[in-house]
Amino acid sequence: MSHPLEPIYALQKKDRRLIKILREIRDIPQRKSDIEAQLSGSKQKLEMALDSRKHTEATLKEQELGAEVLNEKITKYKNQQMEAQTNDQYRAFVKEIGMAEDEIKALEEKEIQLMESLEQGKAIEAECKARLDEDMAGIADELAELDARAAELQEKAKHMKADRARAAKSCDKALLQKYTRILNNKRDFAVVMVEPGGHCGGCHMKLPPQVTNDARNPTKIVACNFCGRIVYNPAP
Repeated sequence: MSHPLEPIYALQKKDRRLIKILREIRDIPQRKSDIEAQLSGSKQKLEMALDSRKHTEATLKEQELGAEVLNEKITKYKNQQMEAQTNDQYRAFVKEIGMAEDEIKALEEKEIQLMESLEQGKAIEAECKARLDEDMAGIADELAELDARAAELQEKAKHMKADRARAAKSCDKALLQKYTRILNNKRDFAVVMVEPGGHCGGCHMKLPPQVTNDARNPTKIVACNFCGRIVYNPAP
């Protein structure tokens, strides 16, 4: 008389292989994230270079707008100067024009400095972009390999699930439900062999002699008194 645990034990072997495959599939996204995290330093440096360049451009634009406003003031003052009624009014416009021209000169000097900073910033940005591209190229092969591995595992898991479903049909339904419940709970083994010396193959605790004997009886399904796993003791 065959033991009803034989097909269950065979099914468990398939499940163990399937669980391993599914675990690897589940871990691949994290492995990819870990690899991509290597780019964080290069990405951060590029972002800082971009922000610095944009800030310099914005400041330069402000200086240019400021110079335009001052030039408009100078034009206005010169027109008013031509209409001055007294020497004091004339001298006042000369003073205003001179102050505006001094401000423009200061702005132009600052613009020169900003333009130099902008060119330096663009060079740094290009360098950071090149470094990021180089780093990305370095991990591209690793990411491609992981994608290929994921596709391979998905296909393999598909066939293993179909094979598992066929094997489950030969198992006792009630026993299959019990096995599935224990496997989901223990996450490793639901059915374990009785080890030499009468120990549980799951928790390795010493089993009572009666449990050891009953585990060999095909008419009985017994569990470990300590871990609750089904114990199987096939005849030699």
